[in-house]
Amino acid sequence: MIMSQNHNLIINATENLIQEHFDLEPSLEKVIWINPELSTEVRLIEINPETFPSGMVQSFYFPPSDEIPCAMFLAEVRPDEWQKILRNEIPLPEGWTLANYKTYSRKMVAV
Repeated sequence: MIMSQNHNLIINATENLIQEHFDLEPSLEKVIWINPELSTEVRLIEINPETFPSGMVQSFYFPPSDEIPCAMFLAEVRPDEWQKILRNEIPLPEGWTLANYKTYSRKMVAV
């Protein structure tokens, strides 16, 4: 029961964060939540055509906070790089997989 309450808190906090990012970044096209059932960390890939092309997925670590009560990793890629990720031409960070992910678009989170 405690685990599910904590996981619901993580889901709500992460979805609020995704909404905030859409509000703050007008060029943000999509946010991909890798393995949203994971309750020990949040892994997000933001797809933004204005980000610097790197040809890789470099995630940045954010420690647990009052807002997100678990570790969070955030990466930003361009739309063409996302397509290469989907084709396995650009690898994901170690331990990440596309076997389970959820896509958020601006329309999905608009209030």
